[in-house]
Amino acid sequence: MYQTIQWEIRDHTGILTLNRPERLNAIDNVMRREFEEVMRAAEADPEVWTIIVTGNGRGFCSGADLKARAEAEKAGGGGTAPQPLFEPRYYYAIAFSEITKPVIAAVNGVTRGAGCNMAFAADFRIASEQANFGVNFVERGLMGETSSWYLPRLVGHAAAAEICLLGEPFDAAQAKAWGLVNKVVPHEKLMAEALALAAKINSKAPLAVRMTKLALRRAFDQGVEQHLEMQNNMNNKLRGTEDTKEALRAFIEKRPPVFRGA
Repeated sequence: MYQTIQWEIRDHTGILTLNRPERLNAIDNVMRREFEEVMRAAEADPEVWTIIVTGNGRGFCSGADLKARAEAEKAGGGGTAPQPLFEPRYYYAIAFSEITKPVIAAVNGVTRGAGCNMAFAADFRIASEQANFGVNFVERGLMGETSSWYLPRLVGHAAAAEICLLGEPFDAAQAKAWGLVNKVVPHEKLMAEALALAAKINSKAPLAVRMTKLALRRAFDQGVEQHLEMQNNMNNKLRGTEDTKEALRAFIEKRPPVFRGA
């Protein structure tokens, strides 16, 4: 169905695998379009409660496919018209903030440039021991795009400056020391760990999880009164859902709740 990605849904978890292993899953225009299509479909699908993003082969994502971009520009095809919601160049880095469903980046290997943007935008990051990162835009005469937005929020200014201004690669252990990844695991256990985390999230009330993610994402941009008002409005909506009623019944009956996302 897709040329550059794989997509499957397993037990309410959508698994998106970047699938250009011969290019370390570098992002070209086809991958941008397919990525956007899958993310929009996942957001609209009530059967998808969480999303895992990973890469096929040695790389998670080596960034933008500069070779393909140069060839396209040489052929006069470098320009891409803006889409209704996001410019395609940035959609893959912004989408995880806009999608209300939790995103887990299962970082399996080489991660550079735009691939870092993608990983940093996720809600959780689990890294293989073989994973390594590099926000190497300054080496290309460019800026770090969304990395300069996410990194200060994730690791603070000092570490963000080291990562972005030096542009040097760092391994999974250093990423964990900075607090950039939630967990580092043996390579062969990466997907099992990501699926276990997704299952744990899926055991909670899906609508409450989605609204909590939105609240967390907006917390940096709101004052406390505005944020509390937003949360009160969200809770008022949740109180009328079947899942909230089920949670109360399960509490009274002393059993685990069975949520349905409604």
